[in-house]
Amino acid sequence: MPSERYPSVDVTRDSQPRDVPFRLEVEKVRDFSPTAPARIRCSFENRSSTKQTVGIGPIQPFSNIWSKGESPLVLVPTERDVQRYALGTDEQIIPDQPVDGCWQTNTVRFVRHDVLRWRSFASSECIQTEYAILHYPEQEILDATMDKWFGPKTESDVCLPAGEYRFEESFTPKFRANATWKEFTWGFTLTIGE
Repeated sequence: MPSERYPSVDVTRDSQPRDVPFRLEVEKVRDFSPTAPARIRCSFENRSSTKQTVGIGPIQPFSNIWSKGESPLVLVPTERDVQRYALGTDEQIIPDQPVDGCWQTNTVRFVRHDVLRWRSFASSECIQTEYAILHYPEQEILDATMDKWFGPKTESDVCLPAGEYRFEESFTPKFRANATWKEFTWGFTLTIGE
């Protein structure tokens, strides 16, 4: 059983991509506490004077919720409608209180569908989504659902292990949309404190 752990979180974003008409941001909303998981907010703004059409995953603006490499961290959008649509479950993913002292997902199996959606942004239009930062207890979920696991593997069951966790997303222009920019990748690094 994990011991209680409510670490601080820092977020470091990549520099703004060059030669694209967008501004991307990520900011920390809050650290972990006994009453709430840590949260971040991602935003995507069209800084051009014309409408732009962008290929984005099902969670807009940032769909890649699993950190790169072997990691137990997942970013869960806080809006239940977004969870239902993008993660394919009506079950409550974000717990109301720590589970055995750990801010981890409820024992729910969910999937981020790898679907590209075209979204048009008017000039100066901006979208934002908040994400809860949670530990994903893969073995417990595997045991509870008796299903095959296809997400990231981790050797540790430590709750919210200290370290750096990388998240990246690709953004694609619509083919034949006369876009003046090319596909680009942008991301950020979450640092979980000791």
